[in-house]
Amino acid sequence: MEIRANEEIPIGQDLTPPIPPLSLSLHHSILLSHCSSCFSPLPPSPFYPTYPNPDHFVRYCSLQCSSLDSPLHFSSSEFHFFHLFPQPLYTTSPTSTDLRLSLRLIHRFQEANVSFSNLERIGGLMTNFKKLTLLEEQQYYNDDDDGLSGRIRDGAKAMAVARRMRDGLDTNVELSAAEYAVEAAVLCLVLTNSVEVHDKDGRSIGVGVYDLAFSYVNHSCSPNASYRFCTAFDCGGELEFRICPAPSETCASGTESGSIINGSEACGPRIVLRSIKAIQKSEEVLITYTDLLQPKVMRQSELWSKYRFSCCCKRCKAMATSYIDHCLQEILILNLDCSNMASGDHFYRDRLMEKLADCLDDAISDFLSFSNPKCCCEKLEILLTQDHVDVVLTPNGENLHRLFRLHPLHHVSLQAYMTLASAYKVYESDLLALDPECDKHQNDAFRMSRKSAAYSLLLAGATHHLFESESSLVVPLSNFWTTAGETLLSLVKSSIWNSFPKGRHIEEISFWSCQICGKCTLLDRIRVTFTNIHDRNAEFAEVTSQFLNCVTNITPKIWGFIIAEGGGYLKEVVDPINLRWLESRTPSVTHFATHATSGNAKETDSGFAAVQCHREMKVNLFQLSIHCLLYGAFLSTICFGPRSPLMSKVENLLSDEGILNS
Repeated sequence: MEIRANEEIPIGQDLTPPIPPLSLSLHHSILLSHCSSCFSPLPPSPFYPTYPNPDHFVRYCSLQCSSLDSPLHFSSSEFHFFHLFPQPLYTTSPTSTDLRLSLRLIHRFQEANVSFSNLERIGGLMTNFKKLTLLEEQQYYNDDDDGLSGRIRDGAKAMAVARRMRDGLDTNVELSAAEYAVEAAVLCLVLTNSVEVHDKDGRSIGVGVYDLAFSYVNHSCSPNASYRFCTAFDCGGELEFRICPAPSETCASGTESGSIINGSEACGPRIVLRSIKAIQKSEEVLITYTDLLQPKVMRQSELWSKYRFSCCCKRCKAMATSYIDHCLQEILILNLDCSNMASGDHFYRDRLMEKLADCLDDAISDFLSFSNPKCCCEKLEILLTQDHVDVVLTPNGENLHRLFRLHPLHHVSLQAYMTLASAYKVYESDLLALDPECDKHQNDAFRMSRKSAAYSLLLAGATHHLFESESSLVVPLSNFWTTAGETLLSLVKSSIWNSFPKGRHIEEISFWSCQICGKCTLLDRIRVTFTNIHDRNAEFAEVTSQFLNCVTNITPKIWGFIIAEGGGYLKEVVDPINLRWLESRTPSVTHFATHATSGNAKETDSGFAAVQCHREMKVNLFQLSIHCLLYGAFLSTICFGPRSPLMSKVENLLSDEGILNS
């Protein structure tokens, strides 16, 4: 199936009204904190299906939500499934969330008299039933015994047993494949068509299958559309559909559009498609099913594992590797005699990637699982700065020691920047919690705060560099620029500044006089035109150009200061925004730069330099943070609309600083 545009559509416009879900299911870990009907956080006294029984696994925020959803909870046998399997059956796909969603969907199909005669397509939706259960096409990944077909079989059996329990039938019988075929097919439909449902903070809280207008949209690694979730209260005005199925394609009912199930769920987040590129009339509308900041081989592996297809989009099938994919997988070979391996080079590159990914995962585990941000930061700094060694077997049987290093735009590097930005922030908090009055702890904490801001800025700048060759990265870019702005603003507002000049106080700065930038119109646009843009394509290009001119001018003034004293990877980065210095890199160079831009202020053994210099530094940092926030807000309106949570977050930050009111 294909979805195409009815008309010419500029960047940053909604393509659909809010599309209702066919069915939704909360993740197991969220069941006790969110309403199973509308997915909103629960009040202090939630409602239960048979109030007040605290042993039930689902909760509701109101009596209305309970009355809407609890009949489906019981009649779909989800209730019986919980009592048969109170713990998640799997830690990987399919999870109990997928199984419970499948049970709900089967019941809704039955209520709507949807036929199960063709298990390859149910209600117009592709199931990939044979591919997922029989693994007919294993030529792409022959080691595909990740157990997926077995888990589908076991999950379908568990669903069938729950339905038998609901119907009062014997649950201790051995079921044949034919007796759980419908359950298996609908589970395959869920795995093929479902989408992670996110709350306003971007956290995944459940899984949903949405109506045809969304489920028919195909994947591309260079998409022209994105999607957002909204509730009945924040969806905004109703729009007409600006997309439709390709003329030759029809739904199972014989119509070109419409709902599989009449009267889809009234509650739960709805989904809205939105253009992130200009779309021509009759052009196919495409979204991404995977992380676009992964190299081709990882994207293809994930798409095959989850959906059983090999992507043939323009980015993947390009004869020459695209610039972005080249950067995302680039490894710098430092000893040139080993750089031109005639055979087996891809094998060794894959092995190197496994080693690097293991190092990254180990560091992230220290941070997330063991609450040890210090160890995480140390490991990631080593991962980024050290020259790694790998033994290469040459075609003539010789062993060569190959030295290599990650490219600064490698996808592992980008993940490391993201993790370091968070880990250094937590490390700062931990230091201050030890003894907020200790000069050493304050000094170290301020250094961690600056490093957090530096890595946030580096992540945004590196992603923007890739975005210039692949504009579909606008979605993660909006988050990265906003986060960079938040982190820089937090650094500016830190109370630790006044602890460093011995016996001297840095006065509180009144920023209102430096809020409005004379070189760009970002502030005016967010006040007036972000919600009323007529020529969005031209607006997007002009705003981006103005923003880059400003941050390129400001960043050299503060970069040397925020990367702090001492060694580490940041000292090797010349400029986090203007990455032209990468063009002069050669594989034999072991450092990115001999020194970083010095900035306006340096630290000495006696503390900071002149107070006035630090006042100017704070002003520059403040201006940079506001530019990042404004541009992040602008990008969020492109991706998610003017009512997006990210836009509201930025507006609140700017209002707190008195900027929007000045």
